[in-house]
Amino acid sequence: MAPDTPRRQDAPELHVFDAAECRHHLTAGGVGRVALKGADAPEIRPVNFLLRDDEIVIRTGDGAILEAARRGEAAAFEIDGIDPLEHTGWSVVVTGKLGERPTDDALLALPLRPWASGQKDRFVALSLGRVSGLRIPPGRGNR
Repeated sequence: MAPDTPRRQDAPELHVFDAAECRHHLTAGGVGRVALKGADAPEIRPVNFLLRDDEIVIRTGDGAILEAARRGEAAAFEIDGIDPLEHTGWSVVVTGKLGERPTDDALLALPLRPWASGQKDRFVALSLGRVSGLRIPPGRGNR
């Protein structure tokens, strides 16, 4: 919003998550998006994930995500929840470094199953470098 644009008085304030709220949403696991460095623009890929220790673990196959992890590239990751009827939602964004994790019995035992077809027997982790989150609360300004 431009500095000279008046703020709507009935619009709700954004709620900024603290570290515990961000971790709560990440702990639920599920589906998120990882943004990788692309040739001309970031490349965004949907992934299923879970939080283990202080890493986001992604099960993948050969491809861009695994190659970025092998190079130790920085990446961004985002999850969200949206209620289109109430015009509210939340998001958590993580930036960190990707790294390949050797496939072992502990990783294979995780409740992390690939959704896409094909050989998905590689594991990649994103460190929790910077974590932020926010919620748009319900309010009459959203209607």
